[in-house]
Amino acid sequence: MEVQLLKRRISSPRAVTVVAAAALVASALAVTPSLAKQAESFLSTKKAAATYVTNKKAATLYLKKKTASNLFVAKASAPLPPVVGIAAGTTQFSLTAASAGYIPGAFTSFSTPATASSAVITFTGNVSCTAAKPTAALACPIQILVDGQSQGKVNIAPAVSPIPAPALIAATVTSTTVLGKGGHVVSIQYAGAKDVAFTLKGWNLAVQAYPQPEEETAVPTTGTTGPTGPTGTK
Repeated sequence: MEVQLLKRRISSPRAVTVVAAAALVASALAVTPSLAKQAESFLSTKKAAATYVTNKKAATLYLKKKTASNLFVAKASAPLPPVVGIAAGTTQFSLTAASAGYIPGAFTSFSTPATASSAVITFTGNVSCTAAKPTAALACPIQILVDGQSQGKVNIAPAVSPIPAPALIAATVTSTTVLGKGGHVVSIQYAGAKDVAFTLKGWNLAVQAYPQPEEETAVPTTGTTGPTGPTGTK
């Protein structure tokens, strides 16, 4: 009688559902304490070996020190960046003299870090050179000075007649030199000439110094000493 009453209260499909839910809860309670331990079995040792790179394999997959040194430039031996010094002016400068004189403001100072640096010096300006009786031998010269030493006189413009007033022409003078380590000053002078008048308006001075790579010092080799003395002796 009681069994029939129980069957009436809980039908068979519902009973199966209740039993399955209870089994799921019991399983979860049993698994939770050992969840971290069982997670280790998800990736077996054999599978991990196939998934991750071992130290032995890494030596062949990645660049070796010798190979990397042949492909890439070491930071210590990387070339130094170039050093630049610039100056510019727009004030008109005129001079009639046979002796040399500095062009106001036409200088730049900088420092080179390497033992030797190849330097390119460029001076550009709008100039005119006039003479009462211009000839092919008359011209207006300038000179570039590096640390007070002249790099030689260079004619920047030939002499022309002052009547009518000549137009200014753009002229460029370039010089190259080698600079040592330390501070430097590059300046421009009008070198001076007889029977001519020099005019300059609007100029630019640029210096580019390229550090040269340092030479490697040879490591001295010494002979080895054996039982009978240095190598090569008996």
